[in-house]
Amino acid sequence: MRTSEDGIILTEKNRHIRMCIAETLIELLEKKELDQIKITELVKRASVSRMTFYKYYKSKLEVLNDYMYELVNEYMEDSKKRTDIGGFHEYEHICHCFYFFQRFSHNIQILIKADLYSIIINALNNYMDEYVLPNYQRTKYDLYYYAGALCNTYIQWIEFGMKESPEYISSIVYKHLSLS
Repeated sequence: MRTSEDGIILTEKNRHIRMCIAETLIELLEKKELDQIKITELVKRASVSRMTFYKYYKSKLEVLNDYMYELVNEYMEDSKKRTDIGGFHEYEHICHCFYFFQRFSHNIQILIKADLYSIIINALNNYMDEYVLPNYQRTKYDLYYYAGALCNTYIQWIEFGMKESPEYISSIVYKHLSLS
C-alpha cells in the first residue's frame, strides 16, 4: 500500500476519486493551459469538494504525477500476472508495454502538447528505480538510457498517429535497446 506525501494511505477506494480528478484535469488541459485551470473549476467538473482535492494533492502538477504513477503501477500489476511476456527487456514484454499504454495514448498526447513530458519520463524513471533496478544487474544510468529511448519512441509513435503496429515498434526497440 502506498501513502501520499502527507501520510494519507492511498487505497483502491480512494484511487477512483484521485483518477476522476486526474482525468478531469486532463480533459481541461485539452482546452486550456495548466496555469489557466482553476482548482474551483477542476473540483466542480470532477464532482468533488475542494477539501477532497486538498486531502490528496497540493497542486495540479501533483495530480498529473499521481496519474502517471498510477498508470505505471497498473502496468506493473498487469505485467506481474502475465507469464508469457518474460523480463522487461524481452520483445514480448516490450510489445505488451506498447499495447498497454496505447490505451492511454490520448491522455498522454494531451500531456505532451501541454509541455509536460517530464511527468511521463519521471514516471518511467520511477518504474525503473522501483521495479527494474532491484532485479537486474544494470546501473541506474543504463536503465535511464533505456527508459528515455523507450519513452521517446512511444511518444513519437503516438504523435505520428500510431500507424505502425505495436509489434513493429517493439521489434525496433528490442533490436536497439535489448539489455540482455
